[in-house]
Amino acid sequence: MSPSLPPRHVKRDRRNSLAAILMDKVVLLVEDNADDVFLLQEAMKIHCVAATLVVLDDGEKAIQWIKQNDLADQRISPSAVILDLNLPKRNGAEVLDVLRASDSLNQTPVIIFSSSTSERDRSLRDRYPHTSYVCKSADFDEFANIGGALKLVLEPPPAAQ
Repeated sequence: MSPSLPPRHVKRDRRNSLAAILMDKVVLLVEDNADDVFLLQEAMKIHCVAATLVVLDDGEKAIQWIKQNDLADQRISPSAVILDLNLPKRNGAEVLDVLRASDSLNQTPVIIFSSSTSERDRSLRDRYPHTSYVCKSADFDEFANIGGALKLVLEPPPAAQ
C-alpha cells in the first residue's frame, strides 16, 4: 500500500479527512515565512478564495510531498501551487523542476510568489507552461494581489464569445 500523506492544514475549521481534502479545491503553499502564510490567508479571504491550504515550510519537504503524492493510492491533486523561491534546504527552482517532472502534478498551475525582482528568477515562469510570477510586496494592498491571481487560477472567467 502506498504511503498516505499527512499534510499540515492551515484552515483548521475545515473537514480534515483525506476524503474531504480530495473533494475540495486544494492549494499547495510552499512558504517558510509564517507572516507571509498569514498574509496569504488574508489575501484569500479578501478575494473570496475558497480552498484548503496545505503548507510546506521548506523545499525538501515539498519535494518529498510531491514524490509521495506520485506514489499514493489516493492522490491529493492541488488546483494550484504557490511557490516561494527562497526556501530552506532546497530552493524553489529545484521544487519547480521536481513538480514539472511529476507524473501527477506536471500540469498544475504554479504561481511563483517571491520578493526577488531578478530577471533570472522571473525567467522561471517562461521555462515551464502553467507557471506565473507574482512579486511579494511590503505593502499589504499590493501583497493581496496574490489572492486575485489565485482566484483567476481557481475560477477562470468564462471564455470571451
